[in-house]
Amino acid sequence: MSSFKERLEKAHAELQAQGVWLSNYKPPMFSLLRMLGIKVPPPYYIGFHLNAIIAFWYFALIIFLVMYFGILGSSDTFQTAMDKALLWGFVYGIGMAVFYTIRRRKLSLSDWSSL
Repeated sequence: MSSFKERLEKAHAELQAQGVWLSNYKPPMFSLLRMLGIKVPPPYYIGFHLNAIIAFWYFALIIFLVMYFGILGSSDTFQTAMDKALLWGFVYGIGMAVFYTIRRRKLSLSDWSSL
């Protein structure tokens, strides 16, 4: 049985060999989660639901902060910023989960358990 670090290195090597961009197989949020001690595989090797949840939370948080503090213009009320963040987080989360699912099949990648 391989350790998490060995599997992660094998997964990154497989993705790099397939020509996947570094920013796609090692997104900043996943690196942050690993720095916090959460052993999460690259997004190509996890399921649809977990990809959607991770993408939803980090995108919704960013959108909320942008909307509430008015970084891009006038600031919204707390409730309006929250509503927009939930909506766009949901859309982004589903979109990214679909993207990674389709690309995983198209690239014929190994299963995480077999690495």
